[in-house]
Amino acid sequence: MALLLFFSTRAEAQRIREIDFRNQKVADILMALAEMGKRSILVDDSVTGTATFHFTDSEFEESLSRFTDACRLFYIMKDNAYYVSRIKIEYDDAKQTAKVFSEDVDLEKLIKSLSRAAGKTILYDALPREQISVHEEGSSVRGVLRIIMKKYSEYSVEEEDGCYYIRKAQDAVMGSSASARGRVSSSAIRKEGELYSMNVVRGSFSSILAQLFKTAKKEYSLLQRVDASLENLYFENKTFDQLLRIVLEQANCDYAVEGSVYYVFQVERRDIVKKFKNTIVVQLQNISVADVSALLPPDFSGSSFMRLDKNTNTAYLTGSEEELKPLVDFLELIDVPSEDKAYMRFEVKFLAVKDFLALLPKELAECTPQIIPGTNDFTARVSSGAEKRFRDCIRLLDRKSEGESVRLKYLRTDDLIKNLPPSINKEEIAPTSDPSVFFFTGTKEKLARLRADLRVIDRPKAQIRYQLLIMQYQKSNGFSWGDNAYSLGESAESAGYGIAGSFASLLSIQFDIVSEFGYKLAAELNAKLTEDKAKVLADTTLNGISGQDIKFENTDVYRYRDYTVNTETGEKTGVTREIASGIILKINGWVSGDGMITMDVSAEVSKQDDAGDNGDSTKNPPPSSERAVTTQVRTKSGTPIIIGGLLQMERAENVNKIPILAHIPLIGKLFQNVTISDVSTEMVIYIVPYVHIADGSVIDYHSRNEEYYRKYVLREAS
Repeated sequence: MALLLFFSTRAEAQRIREIDFRNQKVADILMALAEMGKRSILVDDSVTGTATFHFTDSEFEESLSRFTDACRLFYIMKDNAYYVSRIKIEYDDAKQTAKVFSEDVDLEKLIKSLSRAAGKTILYDALPREQISVHEEGSSVRGVLRIIMKKYSEYSVEEEDGCYYIRKAQDAVMGSSASARGRVSSSAIRKEGELYSMNVVRGSFSSILAQLFKTAKKEYSLLQRVDASLENLYFENKTFDQLLRIVLEQANCDYAVEGSVYYVFQVERRDIVKKFKNTIVVQLQNISVADVSALLPPDFSGSSFMRLDKNTNTAYLTGSEEELKPLVDFLELIDVPSEDKAYMRFEVKFLAVKDFLALLPKELAECTPQIIPGTNDFTARVSSGAEKRFRDCIRLLDRKSEGESVRLKYLRTDDLIKNLPPSINKEEIAPTSDPSVFFFTGTKEKLARLRADLRVIDRPKAQIRYQLLIMQYQKSNGFSWGDNAYSLGESAESAGYGIAGSFASLLSIQFDIVSEFGYKLAAELNAKLTEDKAKVLADTTLNGISGQDIKFENTDVYRYRDYTVNTETGEKTGVTREIASGIILKINGWVSGDGMITMDVSAEVSKQDDAGDNGDSTKNPPPSSERAVTTQVRTKSGTPIIIGGLLQMERAENVNKIPILAHIPLIGKLFQNVTISDVSTEMVIYIVPYVHIADGSVIDYHSRNEEYYRKYVLREAS
């Protein structure tokens, strides 16, 4: 409906194009008509219900007139606007007469409209909730009111000083002065065994209901506020529920039972009528349902009894037998075979058949093509001319996509699909078994833009080489570590400086300590290595792509048996578990556009304690200690970083004994020397990241020693 409105509004303002409405609200159809005609249409609250209508290509006035006539509506034009209602009232002030026309209008709404049109005050008691149709000309306001209320004998029309009052007589249950017209005698409803009989000439709904439940000795609750007058109720030998259902249908009510109480409530009249209507399914064999709307006579065009299903070419009719018989006869009349049409099969080779059918023009889609299950073909009943148009349409649309292969240098096809440039769509890429080759099925212009984008994005990720050195430094207050002297001073034979000492302990280390940290730190580290105050835990080179996690692990695994005892059976079961101790280092580096390297570094050092003060090696699981540090650093390529702070304090006990004498009871301690010392251990991590692709070269320690000599002794420029 929205699409039809979109195209319709682009037409001329005063002309209505051909359009169909299926079971739409009458008010919504009028609003759509106003939008298409660029006119103002005002709809009052009396316009309700739904309608099915086919508008032909016609002028606005003609379309509005045909639709209102079909739906039994009235309209007038005032101040360049159209006022639509189910009520039409014309009042002559000179003659004091009124013309009233209405079709299935609520009683209260009709009286309000009459009061508004005549300019008279009309008061009323609670009115029956019923819809009536009135066609009266030349009567006074009082006369019209009396005609309207003639059906309801318990109401009277009173006039005083030009005002009118519709009064409802009091019911018999309200007092002795009530009108006898609404009362129901006790003999009107009889019970014989389990069956009931009713003989009521006229009575109010509430009185009949009360007498029925009184006779049946059942409890009920009436939830309806508005009463109604019922007439001519003659029924014999009905069960209580059958008789109750008949009475409630007369007053537009239904009931529900909860416990032993019957709750009576009001429902819409159309909900009660539904069960008396039939549904007929008519499968059209020779014509399309799209053609039915155009062929319907004017008397049927506004009918709400028929719904059409284009997918199955079926008409669904709902209504009474009298309502549906003319429609069924009409469909049988027009659904006849055409001599120049035959069923044809059409093959679609490249497109999916459902996609092809969605692209068909309107005149071909109205032939209702049907997909043949399990194939990519369809069939349709067409004439020779329509067959040719189908063949032409297949040749035009059903073409094989011509793709061109594209080879990627560094990216994979899956990576490209996940991060597509805006110039292409995912559907235009056809992957192959080779992850670096795909076929592009788009236009040549898009292919050119894709190649331009690939020159920017199809580049290798930066590779990072990490030079890694992990050292452990140890200090103790109970041992003498010795000393290693290095001196720096002026040489008598040259004007430069000289280094007195040896870097022999460093030459076996792959990490270039001298170049990265200078000769002073190198000399100090060499001395500590020589005196066993430091040892190398890791000396390696790691390589990884930018953004990739790198992990270095040097651990020992201790396995132990964990036992569990069942308290009920005493059965002992065990599970083998593992504890790893050592060094675990994780690095994730990322290279930014300016060449800087950002690294997330996580280091963990764990140790299984020995027997003694720090723990018991026989415990299960054995005691252990752990040190961890996590940091994020940003540095230039080739600039080293140092991560320290992994400290651990331990107490060591050293016992020196004199053989034999030290084991003599009591006096043996005189021949023992116990030394207790505190040992401080620090783990230091040195990392030098390079934006580099590893070349696999082997370090030449002799060449490095010559380089140190030239750089620090001879002071040659690097």
